[in-house]
Amino acid sequence: MRKFWNIADAAVYALLTHDGVDSWNYNCCTYVSAVGMHPKHYMIAVYHGSKSLDNLRKNPHQSTVLHLLSPQQAPLIRVLGRQTGYAVNKHAKLLRGGHLDIWRGYPVLKEAAAWAELRSLGPLHVDAAFAETSSGPTDHDLWLWELVSTKLNSENYLNTGTMRRLGILR
Repeated sequence: MRKFWNIADAAVYALLTHDGVDSWNYNCCTYVSAVGMHPKHYMIAVYHGSKSLDNLRKNPHQSTVLHLLSPQQAPLIRVLGRQTGYAVNKHAKLLRGGHLDIWRGYPVLKEAAAWAELRSLGPLHVDAAFAETSSGPTDHDLWLWELVSTKLNSENYLNTGTMRRLGILR
């Protein structure tokens, strides 16, 4: 039986980040939530130890793209989420595979269901009392983003249920 936190199928996204110098990285994420309507804000949890989190810490107020992935992009999870940006240049690998296009000056995954241009408002700073739980420190940092623009390419998007059926998620 599944647990409370994974009963509902979550949309699967890829967050593009930049180190502020010359390097792009892509990171698979499912902990994404709209947290405001006017202006439209999103909260994205970024995994500790990831190249994406390092990019955000180096360049905390960057503008970038959140990709809502399409079902046909499920095989890209092996690059986007199962490989580290420290060992693999994900941007170069995706470019060589013909998976990238340019939208509003950003290198985007061309088959994504939608793109959202976001401006980082920075990390959510939590009181020290909440920084560590009874089971240890948290494994993600929360980042707040403001929506700048969007482009919808398809209403058919990848979710965690599809990834389970494909054997990508347990």
